[in-house]
Amino acid sequence: MKTDLADLVAEAARPSAKKAKDDLFRRLELGSGLPGPRANLPLALDFAHACAGLGAESDGLAYAMANDPPDERRGATAREFLAMCGVLAVAARAQIAKEDAVRERALELLEAHADDVRFRVRDAVPLGLAMLGTKMRTALAEPLEGWMDRYFHAAAVLRALADPSWLETFAPAEHAAPLALLDAAFVLAHDAPRSAVRYPGHKSLVEAIAIAPRAAAKRFGRPVFDLLARWSEGVKIPDLRAAILANLEDAAMKKPFAEEIKKVRALVEGSKAPPRDPTRIVPGMRQRGKKQRR
Repeated sequence: MKTDLADLVAEAARPSAKKAKDDLFRRLELGSGLPGPRANLPLALDFAHACAGLGAESDGLAYAMANDPPDERRGATAREFLAMCGVLAVAARAQIAKEDAVRERALELLEAHADDVRFRVRDAVPLGLAMLGTKMRTALAEPLEGWMDRYFHAAAVLRALADPSWLETFAPAEHAAPLALLDAAFVLAHDAPRSAVRYPGHKSLVEAIAIAPRAAAKRFGRPVFDLLARWSEGVKIPDLRAAILANLEDAAMKKPFAEEIKKVRALVEGSKAPPRDPTRIVPGMRQRGKKQRR
């Protein structure tokens, strides 16, 4: 008879249950969908909620799985799935815990994994933050301010903010904290040195900027478009310009915010540098960069 996942988790959570842990890990690896295009998120969430149901008894198992180093749980393998499951289990436990200390510890773990070298483990962090957001609600924004000086971390915050499960805990008038996080993300992306623009973390942040403002605009309305308008003036990074424009393509916003969208689009277009005129050649510059031959 096949053992229920929750029962297997309960057995594996015991400190000396090596065989049960091995059986659990084998079960998760076989169902992970890895190697493959995508991990089995429903299975990971089932595991996470099974751990949460055990309370503190599951902490040792969840943290051990989450904190296994990449050489133990290598990326692009079924073993990466175990670390991903651990991250989500820590968040799910913090989501329903009564003690604030449990959430503080969970936030520390999520922060540590926001720039994990394994992208599926990184991708578990925004979902984990959104889980905490359903419990902490608007109070989660304050500790996340300290994440906004690092590319992958800021991207995780924006993706969590775009998740309705956290975003909708803010009343429409409570836009100050979410907009402060969005603004900090724009500062980080816009002021990045040229070398950082090619860094995967910067790319991840720009991709998050392409989705989070539109989600926030549906909740908070005009203040989000005011922020987009401010950042649309003089934006020099083409990818960031494209990210701003991506937020204007949502069909649900085109009618209620037609004027705001028109304004932002015009500002973005106005920020583009004029096209280079090949007929204008500065004397003495045609041979620039070439070795002069005698």
